[in-house]
Amino acid sequence: MSGIVIRAARAGRLALLAGAWAALGLLPCAALGLRPAAAWAQGQAQPAPAAQPPAAQPPAAGAAPGAPTAGTGKGPLVDESFSIQQDADLFQLQEAATLISRSLDKIADRVGTLAINSMYFGQGVPPDFRMKAEVIILQKLLDANANVKLVQCQECQKLETNIVSGVLRIRKGIPSVDARRELAKKLGVDGFIDIGLYREHNQMTIYLKVVEAQTGAIILVDEVVGRQAYKRDAVTLSFGEVNFPIVISKKTVSHNTLDLTANEQVQLTGRFSFGVDVSFYSDNNQNLAQPHLTLDGGIMLGPYLGFDVVQLPQSTTRVTAYLGLGKLIDPQLNYGDLYRAGIEFIVGDRLVLVFGANAFNKTNIAVSNGEIAKQPALAGATLDGVDYELRFGYRF
Repeated sequence: MSGIVIRAARAGRLALLAGAWAALGLLPCAALGLRPAAAWAQGQAQPAPAAQPPAAQPPAAGAAPGAPTAGTGKGPLVDESFSIQQDADLFQLQEAATLISRSLDKIADRVGTLAINSMYFGQGVPPDFRMKAEVIILQKLLDANANVKLVQCQECQKLETNIVSGVLRIRKGIPSVDARRELAKKLGVDGFIDIGLYREHNQMTIYLKVVEAQTGAIILVDEVVGRQAYKRDAVTLSFGEVNFPIVISKKTVSHNTLDLTANEQVQLTGRFSFGVDVSFYSDNNQNLAQPHLTLDGGIMLGPYLGFDVVQLPQSTTRVTAYLGLGKLIDPQLNYGDLYRAGIEFIVGDRLVLVFGANAFNKTNIAVSNGEIAKQPALAGATLDGVDYELRFGYRF
């Protein structure tokens, strides 16, 4: 039986990030450096692909006794920064398959055409998930390796039976080195590839092995553990300090407040997120030298856009830079406005450390006549300048 060629079909590209943040007037979309990512194929390889819109074609297959047609991938790098997968298993699988597919570039000069000897799924992989997994793995391998072609080897999986001394013996696969060489010549391939997918305690692992057809030498073995998906929607409670730059008699005094923040964050893509902070603050300036004023308790409301500048491989730990706006819900501070920027460290998708800078628009501060009588310099007090915040939190 001749081999079947599997050809990669380019799926459609996502075009734009949602424009909600651009409406805030902080960042034009072009400044975000958005890049579309390859969409993953969901259909099973078909002997004769049906006509479909170009943006949603599944991988196609066609009969070919000789050398197969090359895949249509453009290079080894696959940008996943503009994709989000709500299914946690598919998220892991797509990333792991993308990473392991790049391993084939190490041997592209030795084996330009590979026959799929086996694709094995461990007991922890649900049966209804295996078809999705097979399609995604093949799509990633083809998409990321323009110089490597894949052929489905039907002969590699056939069973041979033989009765010896009344005992039925069953053998699966290629029986000998010579048989492997003949089969490789028949299929027009340079080697054979084995792929295994295992799942244990919600953790996916992909194994890859490549054997050279003529010598039987193992020329590539690789293992990749999938990175578990972030929480799509998370609530964080954090505690810390927010400082306010108060200008009194042309001198800026940093007024400290204790802060309790509730945060709601939604993951937009693999790297972009959007969140809203609601911070409750209270005065903590009993030891400040005069002149100083006592701040009333208030609320700071702050939406922001975050981008993961660092994502640790095979981990949910990451470093996120954020940029946003803020509004003070405080009559004493004249409902002032501010701009926010900072860094958020998220460890294991649980622990959070936030360090940020707040730039306050100049606004007058309401001071009672009694305080002015005690400290006349407070008469012209304003909120103006840049100050900092530091918070520790836990994600739920």
